[in-house]
Amino acid sequence: MTDERDERASGDVERTQRALEALVGARVDRVFVCESTGLIELSLYDRGRRVLVAGVGPSVWGVGVGERVARVRDDASRPLVAALRAHVVDHRVRAVSIEDGALWLSFGNEQVSSRLALWPGRKGGAQVYAADGRLIARHPPSQSAAVEPEWGDPREVESRGDLLVEQSDRKGFDRAKIELARAVRTARTATERRAEAVKGDLARLESVERLQKIGRLLLAQGAKVPRGTKRATLDDWEEGGTLEVALDPAKPAKAQAETFFAKARRYQRGEAVMTRRLAECEARAELLRALEAEVAAANPAANTEWTALITRARSLGAKLTDASATPTGASAKKARAERRLPYLVFRDERGKRILVGRGGADNDALTTEFARPHDLWLHAKERTGAHVIVPLDKGQTCPSEQLVDAATLAAHFSDVRGESVCEITYVLRRYVRKPKGSAVGAVTYDHEKVLVLRLEPERVERLLATREE
Repeated sequence: MTDERDERASGDVERTQRALEALVGARVDRVFVCESTGLIELSLYDRGRRVLVAGVGPSVWGVGVGERVARVRDDASRPLVAALRAHVVDHRVRAVSIEDGALWLSFGNEQVSSRLALWPGRKGGAQVYAADGRLIARHPPSQSAAVEPEWGDPREVESRGDLLVEQSDRKGFDRAKIELARAVRTARTATERRAEAVKGDLARLESVERLQKIGRLLLAQGAKVPRGTKRATLDDWEEGGTLEVALDPAKPAKAQAETFFAKARRYQRGEAVMTRRLAECEARAELLRALEAEVAAANPAANTEWTALITRARSLGAKLTDASATPTGASAKKARAERRLPYLVFRDERGKRILVGRGGADNDALTTEFARPHDLWLHAKERTGAHVIVPLDKGQTCPSEQLVDAATLAAHFSDVRGESVCEITYVLRRYVRKPKGSAVGAVTYDHEKVLVLRLEPERVERLLATREE
C-alpha cells in the first residue's frame, strides 16, 4: 500500500511539472508577495498574460496558474520582494523542474542568471539565488529544504492559481481587520487609563484647603515645634481638634509653611490644564469606541473605506502595524506618493533596516529629525557622502555584520565609491551635532570610532538588491 501511494505521488509530481513547463519562455514582468499568508506570484507574459501562483504556508499552499493578482501584498521593503524584483523581474523562464520536493525555476536571457526554489506546503518556503549560486533571500528566515511538499491534484493546476489568490486575500483582509481592531482597542484602553490618571490628579485639588490650613497653623505654632521633629501635632483653631503633620526634620517647622502654600498653589494652577486634558481624553475615548464599532463592521476589501478608517485611527493615536496599515491597489500608490522620506531603506541579511540619506538637506533631516540618540551614525571619513543610520534599541550594540553592511552603504554612497579600501566613521547619534549656520549636510561629532573597510562587490550587490522603492 505504501509503495502504491508513493508511486501515485510521484506520478502527480511529474504531471504537475509537465503542466508548468508550458511557462518556459515567458517573461516575468511583475511579482507579488504576501509573506503573512505565504503567497508568491509571478506575472508572466508570452503571447498573453498568465500568473504562476505558489502557496508556501502558513495560510495558503500549493502551486497553480491563474489570471488574478493579489490585492493584499507586501511592498518592496521586504527582502524577498526586493530580491525577486532584482533577480527575476524582466527575465524569461528558461527551465522548470521539480527536484527534492521543490519547484525550481531558472531565469535569464542568453544564459541562466538566477534561480527561484519554492517548497509548496503549510510549512514551506522560498529561496532566491543569484547567477553565481549565492543565496540572496529566503522566506521564512528559518526555512529549510526538509519540508513535506503539498502539490495538490495535477489536474487542477490550471484552475488552482486564482483560488490560492482568493484564499490569500481573504486571510490578509481578515488579518488586517484583526490588527486594526487591536490597535484601536489598545489606543482606547490607554486613553481611558490616562483619563483615570487625570481624575486622580484633579482629586488632589480637594486637599488644597487642608494644605493652606497647615501652612497657616505652621506659621502660628511652628516656633513651638522642636527642630528635628518628623511629625508634629498642631491645634486646629478653625474647626477644633488637632492635625497630624509630616515635617522635614532638617528644617525649622515654621519655615516649612511655605512648602505647603506652594504645593497648594501648584495644584490650583494645574486645575485648568487638568480639566481640559480630562475633557480631551474622554472625547478621544468616545471617538475610539465609535471607531471600534466601525472597524468591526468594515470590509477591508473596500479600499476607500478602509483607508479612511486607517487615517482616523492614526489621528486618534492608534499605533498601526504593517498588516493593518498597508493599503492595497490604487490606495497604496497614493500613500507612497504622499510619503516622501529623506532616506532610502536597505536591509541586512537578517532583514534589519539601514537608513541612507538621499543627499544634501535630506542628510540633515535624517540625522536631526529621524535618528534617535541611541541609533548608530556612519559617514565616510573626511569625504563627501550620505549620512547612514542603523536603528538600535536603547543599550543595544550594533552586530558586527550589520556594522559592516552599514559601512559598505556609507562607502558606496560617497566619494570613496570605486576604491578598494576606505575609512568609515561611526558614533552614536547623541554625539553628532549640527552647528548653527553650518553648510548643508555638515555636522560635527566626538567619541569617534573608525572602521577600516575593504569593499566587497558581492556585499554591495546584496545590499542594493534590498532597496525599498
